[in-house]
Amino acid sequence: MIRAALVLARHSLTRVRMVAIAMAAVLVGFQFLLTQVAVVLDRNQAFGALATMVPDFMREMAGPSMLAFMSFSGIVALGFFHPIVLSSLLGLAIAIATEPAGEVETRFDDLTLTRPVPRAAIIVRTVVVMTIVVGAILTLMTIGSWTGLTCCTPTTVQRPSIGLLRSLALGLGAIVWCWGGLALAAASAARRRAVAAGMTGIAALVAYLVDYLGRVWDPLSRVSPLSPFHYFEPMTVITGAPLNITNLAILFAIGTGGAIVAHVIFGQRDL
Repeated sequence: MIRAALVLARHSLTRVRMVAIAMAAVLVGFQFLLTQVAVVLDRNQAFGALATMVPDFMREMAGPSMLAFMSFSGIVALGFFHPIVLSSLLGLAIAIATEPAGEVETRFDDLTLTRPVPRAAIIVRTVVVMTIVVGAILTLMTIGSWTGLTCCTPTTVQRPSIGLLRSLALGLGAIVWCWGGLALAAASAARRRAVAAGMTGIAALVAYLVDYLGRVWDPLSRVSPLSPFHYFEPMTVITGAPLNITNLAILFAIGTGGAIVAHVIFGQRDL
């Protein structure tokens, strides 16, 4: 089964390679350029001015994390939690995770299962591809940030440590894995890839908005913990707090649970 999954994974990696390479190039370049933006802001002593431009109610709402964000380390770390970066990686993970539904829709699964390939291999294949692609991109993003800090940053500034960048990348990977697993569960039961991807994307949007509003609006504060984004807290890491292992475990458990559900459903469904 493992050998069959790896063969299928090689085929899937070939199909997704151009998109993954292009996204990696864009995100790595963004990470590198953020280090140079931080250098310019520090050279012009603009961090204080940025803090004064933020309305008082936003500073009170964000607390100490706002001051941490308006710093050299905060600007460099922005690429690990910027909404555009987050949504791009979530979209890529959802696209990869819904491949089983796409193969059912195009009847590619008929060709695959005519050979002695267990259905579990298809799910394992998807998990392997998603892990490799997302893990590689996050690693390259970290390298991009560290390269910019090492080669093109004055030694007089207080640079973020490699440990901080690694923690941010791990937290981002956890939330992406969480939604990738949920997308895989949806794909295991759907007959159309667009339906599985659309349902997961809408669910992610709703969860993000619920968590966002729950942090600032009391009526939703009790519902906010139901959102996976509630356990994605990069701003606390920037303030110097250690990475919350419990939050990571919850996100990885949700994603893994989705993969297990996908294995059960896909193994029993009528193709």
